[in-house]
Amino acid sequence: MKRGRLYPLSILALALVAGGFLRFYRLDAFEMSADEGASWAAAAAPSLSAVLRAQVVLNPGKAGLHDLALHLWMRAFGDGLSAMRALSAVAGTLAVALVFLLTRETFAPPSGADESAAPLPAEARDLAAALAALLFAVNLVMVKYAREARMYPLEIDAVIGAAYCVICGMNRGGWIWPALAAICAALAIAAHLTALAALGAIGLWLLYIFLQAQGGAKSAATSARRALGNLAALAAGAALLAPLAPAVIGSAAHAAAIGAIGWIKRPAWWAPFALFNKAAGTFAFPVYAALAGWGAIRCWRQARDRVLFALIWMWAPPTVVLAASYILEPLFMERYLIAVFVPFFMLAALGIVAIESRPSRGLALGLALTLALGHLWAWSRKAHDVQWREAAMAARYRCAAGEAIVVAPGYADNVVRYYLRGLKDGPRVIPVNKAAGSDARVAILGDAGVAPEVAARVRAEYPRVVARDRGVVVRER
Repeated sequence: MKRGRLYPLSILALALVAGGFLRFYRLDAFEMSADEGASWAAAAAPSLSAVLRAQVVLNPGKAGLHDLALHLWMRAFGDGLSAMRALSAVAGTLAVALVFLLTRETFAPPSGADESAAPLPAEARDLAAALAALLFAVNLVMVKYAREARMYPLEIDAVIGAAYCVICGMNRGGWIWPALAAICAALAIAAHLTALAALGAIGLWLLYIFLQAQGGAKSAATSARRALGNLAALAAGAALLAPLAPAVIGSAAHAAAIGAIGWIKRPAWWAPFALFNKAAGTFAFPVYAALAGWGAIRCWRQARDRVLFALIWMWAPPTVVLAASYILEPLFMERYLIAVFVPFFMLAALGIVAIESRPSRGLALGLALTLALGHLWAWSRKAHDVQWREAAMAARYRCAAGEAIVVAPGYADNVVRYYLRGLKDGPRVIPVNKAAGSDARVAILGDAGVAPEVAARVRAEYPRVVARDRGVVVRER
């Protein structure tokens, strides 16, 4: 094997090993979150049809892909916290390899064309792909969500898969790649409706390619035909889920109406910039932003269309969600826009490769990795979870057989049920929004996610504090 190919493959191997370790190491270090409790409750339903019915209520705005997958995963591996989170860790590690494939294909020449027609030379292309995978593997945001029993890693896999199939369709032609793009698009939307933002950005780029190619040479006509075919494929992928749309959209609208997302604050106009700053880390962001900008500038002439692919994917989704947050309902959340970090790392990797001096290139890579790992280390040193397990046990000991526990916020009731599962004659668990007239003796009150008036009512009805844990208080009548 040529040395020029061995070096990128070595970096890719490092990315897979490091990414897998960071995603699997001590998966049960943090306690179950309230959102994970909803996923567990839906996936624990007795049948696939029951899972779909439950997830509409428990995870509104999703079409149930993750809950179905978790249901099957739990049948094979059980419902222990590490076992459930391992599904996300597997998907998160797979995403590292997918980033490599996507970056490499993005800057590859069209099929049948000479290598000189490639946006980047083969060695630079392989190196950029491997570096993008490595930057993705050690990023805190990507690691964090790959360690939760939630749908975001599956969404990331499907979005990257759709983008890869679109680029392959543009480079190689044929019908198989658009067909696969449609399937991946459907899976991404089934994982989370917010995948529409990333898929829409890819579709916007395809529309640009189509319009740009009008009235051009024969090669331009080919690009226009392929762009139109892939654009139709993404639309077909969304259409595949049309039968589920009324239930999914209805559940999302109902969740918004009852205030399930009312805690999300209206973002500032600079939120898209802050999004990438938070993802990279305060100290790392200037380095990543400079590398991404340098990569876009240096590769603009020879790879303008593909650089635009990354830039549109980066900026269109947060811009659209920012506008929707002002026009409709505040929705600007990091996890809802998680897919936009992929092109950010692609451009940062291009920036490293575009540095001509090898020592300077090594210094830039070392600095980027050091800051990313420092961000991870600083995050891991702090406790980020709520101690629902300790609170559930404390409340259990204060209840007689058949008595009830009230939980506020109400959406956290399934976490308490999870930690009390298997107990003989265990107490009933009632969400606070359904506790009116209840004779419950004990209440568990979270520090966050509870409206002030609800918290005041719980404190008044349950005045005695019997246990105080991180992020939660157990109170008694």
